[in-house]
Amino acid sequence: MPDAVGNLRAAAGDEESVVAMSSLLGRLGSLAAPAADILTPLAGRNPNHDDDPADRALAALVLVAPQQSAPFLAAGLGRRPRALDAAAGFGSPEDSAFPYNGELLDAVRDRLARPESLSGNEPWQLTSLLAGWGPEAAPALPELCAALQCFPDQAARAIASVVAVCGPADRARAVTSLQTVAAEQGVLPAAKALYDLDGEIAPLLHCLERDLGRGAGRLGEVARTTGALGPRAAALVPALREALSGADGDTTPALDTDTALAEALWRVTGDTDGVVAVLDSVFARAEQNPWSQWSVVRAARTTALLGPAGRPLAARLEVVLNVPVPAPAAVLALTAVAESASLDRTTLAEAALRSAESDADPAGACDALEALGLDALTDDHAHRLAALADGDARVVRSGVEDRLIRQDEALRNRARALLTACPDDTAAP
Repeated sequence: MPDAVGNLRAAAGDEESVVAMSSLLGRLGSLAAPAADILTPLAGRNPNHDDDPADRALAALVLVAPQQSAPFLAAGLGRRPRALDAAAGFGSPEDSAFPYNGELLDAVRDRLARPESLSGNEPWQLTSLLAGWGPEAAPALPELCAALQCFPDQAARAIASVVAVCGPADRARAVTSLQTVAAEQGVLPAAKALYDLDGEIAPLLHCLERDLGRGAGRLGEVARTTGALGPRAAALVPALREALSGADGDTTPALDTDTALAEALWRVTGDTDGVVAVLDSVFARAEQNPWSQWSVVRAARTTALLGPAGRPLAARLEVVLNVPVPAPAAVLALTAVAESASLDRTTLAEAALRSAESDADPAGACDALEALGLDALTDDHAHRLAALADGDARVVRSGVEDRLIRQDEALRNRARALLTACPDDTAAP
C-alpha cells in the first residue's frame, strides 16, 4: 500500500486529478488513510457554498479518514449531499456507525430544527447518523421528538436507538411524543418504538393489523415485526392468513412475502402444519419463476426453523441441491429437518462446495459445511476447500464494488478455520 499511496500522491497535481481519484480512494476506505492529505484541502473548501468537487473529495474523506472528515462535514452540512450520504451509510451494513463527533451532532441538531429546509434523503441521513450514535446523541432528543410530526418513520427509529439506555426523564419525553404520533397518525415505526421503550402493545397491534390488511408494500417488514411478538400477536393470526397471496402469486415479492408471513404464523401460533403448507406452495410456485432462486433460499431458511416438523418439505429441498444459489440453504434445512441417518452428508458437502466455487452463496456454503460436520468432507473436498482459502483467484467476484475484497477475505478466513478443524488425514494436502 505505501507504493500505491506514493503513486496517488504524485498524481494529485491539481483539483481535477484529486476529484478523479477521490472515488478510488473512497473505495479503498481506511486502507487509503495515508493518502487523506490529498483530499483534505479540497474537502474543506467553501463550506458555506454548494461545491461539487469539494463534496466529492469530502465524500471520499468520510470513508478514508472519518474522524478527520467530521469537522468539514459539520461545517458544510446541508451543502454536501454526497458526503452526508457516505456518512449515513458508513461502509457496509456490518461496519460500525460513523464515529461520533460533537461538532457534527450540533450541526445535525441545527438542520433537524429547521425541517422545512431539508431536502431529498436528508431526513433519513440525519436520523441515521443519530441512531448510529445511540445514547451519545441524547442531546438531540428534543429535535427528534419535534421531527416526529414531519418525518415520523425516520425520527421514530432514531428515537428508539437514542433513548434505549437514557434516564427516566428522557424516556418519558420520548414515550409521550411517540404515543401522540402512534395514536394520531398510526405510524408503525412509532408504534414499534413505543412498544420497545414502554411495552405498550395496543398501538402496535393496531398498526400491524391495518398494514396487514393493506396488502402490498411493506408486508414483509410487517410480518417480521408481527412474528417477533410471538403469542402476544395471536389476535393478528386471521390478518396474517388473509394477507397470504395464494396459489397465483408467483412473483418474487409475492413469494418472499408469503415466506415472511409463514414464519410469522409459526412464531405466533406454533402451528407447523399450516406453515408447511404455505412453504410447500412457495417452493412449488418458485419453480415457475426463473428469477426466484433467492426466494427459494429464504423459504429454505424458514423451513430450517421448523426442525423435524419441516420434514414433509425434504423432497422440495433435495430438488434444489443442484442449483448453486439455494443449495447451501437447502443443505442447512435438510440437516435441521431430516433424520440424521438418512442424510448423504458427502453429497450435501459437494453441493455446498459447488455453490462456493461458483460464487453463488459462498458464505452460506461455509455455514452448510460447518453444520454438516467436517467428517462429511472427502480428500477432494478438503483440497477444494484449501483452494478457496488460499488460492490465487478471488472467490467473491460479484456484489457491491467497495465490499468485495472484505467479503472475499472474510470467506477465506472462514475456509481456513474449517480446514484447521478438519481431521489430519482429510486436511492433508
